[in-house]
Amino acid sequence: MRDQKPKRILFVSPYYPVDVSKSIHGAFQRMRMWLDAIQSVGAELDILLYPRAGAVAGPEAESATAQELSKLWGIRSNVVLCEREPQSHRDGLLASYIDAYVRPALGLWRQAEFSPYRGKRQREALAQCLARSPDIVFFHRLHAAIPAASLSIGSARIFVDLDDVEHRKFIRELARPPRWPRWRLKPLLYLQLLPLWWGERAAIIRSDRAFVCSETDRQYLQRTMRVRNVEVIPNAVRWINDVPLTTGLNVLFIGTYGYGPNNVAAEYLIQEVWPHLAKMCPKARLLIAGPGHEAIPSYRNSPVGVEFLGFVSDLDALYRRTRVVCCPIQTGGGTRIKILEAASYGIPVVSSPLGAEGIDLMPDTEIVLRNSATDLAKACAELLSDHSRAHRIGAAARERVRVLYTHDAIIPRIKAILTGDSS
Repeated sequence: MRDQKPKRILFVSPYYPVDVSKSIHGAFQRMRMWLDAIQSVGAELDILLYPRAGAVAGPEAESATAQELSKLWGIRSNVVLCEREPQSHRDGLLASYIDAYVRPALGLWRQAEFSPYRGKRQREALAQCLARSPDIVFFHRLHAAIPAASLSIGSARIFVDLDDVEHRKFIRELARPPRWPRWRLKPLLYLQLLPLWWGERAAIIRSDRAFVCSETDRQYLQRTMRVRNVEVIPNAVRWINDVPLTTGLNVLFIGTYGYGPNNVAAEYLIQEVWPHLAKMCPKARLLIAGPGHEAIPSYRNSPVGVEFLGFVSDLDALYRRTRVVCCPIQTGGGTRIKILEAASYGIPVVSSPLGAEGIDLMPDTEIVLRNSATDLAKACAELLSDHSRAHRIGAAARERVRVLYTHDAIIPRIKAILTGDSS
């Protein structure tokens, strides 16, 4: 076999770390995992990022981003920034209905989540990066591959990290109760499903390999799309040395609340789970950590015992004061880095089955899975009152995560794929 070790790699992502030091939520952790693996190959690295419309761009911003990535993540790269297209809103009731329900059904690039990446500027920025003849083009998320639909990639190998299976996440979100006035037209949103499905399948077929977070997602795509080039690269967390589990009574939920599934889960935890837990364990406290907490509906009228922490820079200190992590996710896709992270600290996790989907932890031995609000509260209360059991579950989960989900376990696999050394 010819040597496939790449000399230049182009990494394309919709995620722009406005502040690299605070870009630590799940999407950025996965992005950093890929970049760490690419860095280990030793190839020249170009990074194309698509900041939101109105964000800073230009040579100074590109240089500053490259310096921050080098300083804080250890990633040496040439950074190119191209703003997304701004969302346009037409006046008039008929026009708004057409934009909301008709246009998105005509193609993936017409859907609000993906159309900002389809403009002339985004295609030109990608074409300029491709002109440097990369050996590998790596698209981080389906969004990043949108500008490439009408471009020739040449002889470069193409990899795409789907992370979430977008159409599956879309179906789950539509299944949730309506939360806007024109709810009677909600079934029309299902018209967007077919172009989303086809767009996702086209990206997979065009790639040499496509990646998802879990075996559950791989089997689903293989079964429903009849594709064979999908591979599992799970989310990964750093190795954490053993620390004793606190005897305190803090229950933690952590996330970025601009992300809908986290916002819904936090509100459900506060309004549905917490009242039961507070009765069972009056001395307990519920900690809600992460940026954007102001968007959680309960923030303005916080129940007794609930503490909103906002962005927490010292995660070690946060987890040292946490007895139980509760993850009552109701929708979304992919796998939850928050669960792997908590387990890496030896913190027992109580989760909904969907929240733990795709994570290989044994129920009731390495994680506690419950469905209803009452059962979630009861499981948390039992772990708060039984320190020995909480320690056993947390320690068992930590050992499983160290074997399956640390950077040391995952990055060599990615490196082998990039260099052509994997089978």
